[in-house]
Amino acid sequence: MARSRDDDRVCVGAVGPQPQVAVLRAAVLAQVVQRGLRAARGGGTGGVLYGLRIRTVVDQSLCESVGMRRHLAALTAVILPLCACGSLGTARPAITKSQAEQVLANYQSVNNRANGDLDGTLLATVETGAQLEMDRAGYRLRRVKKDKYTPFTYAHPAYYIPRQDTFPRWFAVEATSGSTRHALLFMQDRDGGPWLLAADPFPSSPLTGIALDKDGFATAVSPADTRAAVEPRKIAGVHAATLSGGATGMAPGPYTSESRDALTKVQAELRKRGVTLTSDFAADQQRSFALRTTGGGALVWYVVRQAERYDMVDPGTVSSNGDLAGLVTGRIGHHLSSTALIQYLAVVPDHGDAQVIGTYRKAVQATTS
Repeated sequence: MARSRDDDRVCVGAVGPQPQVAVLRAAVLAQVVQRGLRAARGGGTGGVLYGLRIRTVVDQSLCESVGMRRHLAALTAVILPLCACGSLGTARPAITKSQAEQVLANYQSVNNRANGDLDGTLLATVETGAQLEMDRAGYRLRRVKKDKYTPFTYAHPAYYIPRQDTFPRWFAVEATSGSTRHALLFMQDRDGGPWLLAADPFPSSPLTGIALDKDGFATAVSPADTRAAVEPRKIAGVHAATLSGGATGMAPGPYTSESRDALTKVQAELRKRGVTLTSDFAADQQRSFALRTTGGGALVWYVVRQAERYDMVDPGTVSSNGDLAGLVTGRIGHHLSSTALIQYLAVVPDHGDAQVIGTYRKAVQATTS
């Protein structure tokens, strides 16, 4: 949901090879033929890795020989099962750029309607996971504050579409709405299923360093990938440990060490007023999503869950104003508990500390006793 480059940068799906790409492909094709010949003659398995391309090229150029046909038949029997398995290098894009544009346009339209009517059911047709939970909580806050809604429009979108042959399929879009920069991430969990917004942290600066292949497509990084300094599936836990107790693995900054220091100061001030604040951070159950960066690391979207508890000597010392408005009903007693979700976007290098470059936080639940 939009909250508060003059060109539509096409970062994916270049249609048609450039001249230099055509030359490169010709050179690669020549190598394919030679490797196919060696494999057909029993000279190694290098040709096998080139799959169906070998079959096509060798069939056209070598089948003049009956003997070579026999060798080719044996080679094909090995190649075809490997081709059926697919690979990241040859997988189809998760979605075409034209289709991705339609997904973004539909989300903008439906989200504006849902925001205007505070319709959480309609919102669920275009959002999922933590994003849906956070934005629905935002509706409760707006009902209390009676804020007037102003529709938004995304501008200057840049699409980052990875090649994928398994679900969930997903892609990312960098765009702006007013002065806010977005790093939207849409996912599809089954064939023919809807594309839903799963994350939308706010980067502090334009996204850079995302690796693109010769056709302009990004590379999806597995949650268990080990090329980056921290596996994408573990970065939320590392970040949570940093916020909870100052653990290492995250570069110092406003979303890590400075946040921890600020929390410590708030706890000290509250103690003077007879309030004990306990704050715990943990990785949320939502999976991480990551794209390969040019340095060999990953750009990772992930979610941390924050649990807070205020224990008060005098009831009502802490109010339910701010982002807790709309989440608590009735008078505040001696105890107030709340849960917040925090989306993060971080650059995880191939070695060294992860650098957080964007965030979006929203309290989603609160109780009092």
